[in-house]
Amino acid sequence: MARKGRLCISGAIHHVTAKVLDCRVLFCDFTDKDKFIELLNKFLLTTGFELLGIAFYPKHYEMALRLNDRPMKDLFQGFHSAYARYYNEKYGFEGYLFQGRPKSIVVEDGLCAQKLIAYLHTGPTRAGLCKTIEELDQFKDCTHSTVMGNSYFPNLNIDQILKLYSSDGVVDPKIIYRKTIKQMMDKCESFEDFLKMLKASKDDKQSMFEPGYWIIGSPQFTKDALKKDEEKRIRMANYKRYSWDHDQLAEFVFSRFPVSINNIKRRGRNNALSDARKLYCYFAVTILEMTTLSTAARLNITSTAVCRLAKLGKIVAEKNGIVLPIHR
Repeated sequence: MARKGRLCISGAIHHVTAKVLDCRVLFCDFTDKDKFIELLNKFLLTTGFELLGIAFYPKHYEMALRLNDRPMKDLFQGFHSAYARYYNEKYGFEGYLFQGRPKSIVVEDGLCAQKLIAYLHTGPTRAGLCKTIEELDQFKDCTHSTVMGNSYFPNLNIDQILKLYSSDGVVDPKIIYRKTIKQMMDKCESFEDFLKMLKASKDDKQSMFEPGYWIIGSPQFTKDALKKDEEKRIRMANYKRYSWDHDQLAEFVFSRFPVSINNIKRRGRNNALSDARKLYCYFAVTILEMTTLSTAARLNITSTAVCRLAKLGKIVAEKNGIVLPIHR
C-alpha cells in the first residue's frame, strides 16, 4: 500500500522532525554542523522557505518552516542527499543517513504558532541539555539563542518570529516571547503537555483546538487546510495524467507572448521574453512540480535563479490571467 502523501499548505507554518539512522549521529564534530548549516542555507535560498526555528540533537533535529507554493520535498530531498554525500565521503559510510522522509505537522498562526515556536526552542531543556533559561539563552544548538541576540544563524527570520508574539504594539514582542519560553519550560515536559496547554488556553479568539495526525489548529483551520490539500492533489493528478513535459510547457508559455521559443535561453531587457521566462519557471516548479535542476538546464540559469523567477512568474500569471490548462 502506498504511503499517504505529506500535507503541505502554502503560507502555513510546518513543524518538521528528521532523524538519522540508529547507527549514526547527526554531527561527529563542529565541522559537520557547519556543513549542515551551509547546505541548509543554500537550499532555503533555493526554495524560498522561511526558517522560524531549529534545534539540533545527537540523533535528530527539529525545525519550523513557513512554506510557499513549492513542495516541501524540494528542500529536504536535495538538502538531505547533499549532507548524506558529504557525511558518507568523510566517514567512509554508504547509503542513507536519514530515516526516510521527515515527519511534519501543519500549525495554525496565532496562539498555536506562538506555543509551537516556544515548544521547539525549549526542546534542549526537555532533553537535559540545558537546566535554566539562562543556559538556554546561550545554547548554540538551538536558535532561541539567536532570537536572544547571543548567536548567529543564517536565514533565521527573527522579525517574523517576534511578529508572532506582537500583541498591542506596546509590549516588546521579545518580552512576550521570553515569557512564553519560561512558561513552556515550567509546564511542558512532553508533546502531550504541549497539546494540553493549547486546549486549556483562554488567550486566543480560537476556542477549540483539534490536534490531528497532521494539523494543530482550530476546526476551521483544519477543514480549510484539508480542503486546500485535496484540491492540490486532484489538480496534480490531472496534470500528471496528461504528462506535461518541458517541451510542451515551453510551447504553451511562449505562445502567450510575442517572442520566439527559440529565444528561451536568451537573457535581455525584452519585457515579453522576461515575462515568458518567469511564467515558464512558475508553471514548471510550482504548478507542475518539475525539478529546479531540469528547469534551470532548460533556461541555462542556476536553480536559485529559477526560484527567483518562479516567484515573479506568479505575478505575471495573475496580471495576465494565464492559467495552465489540464489538457495540452
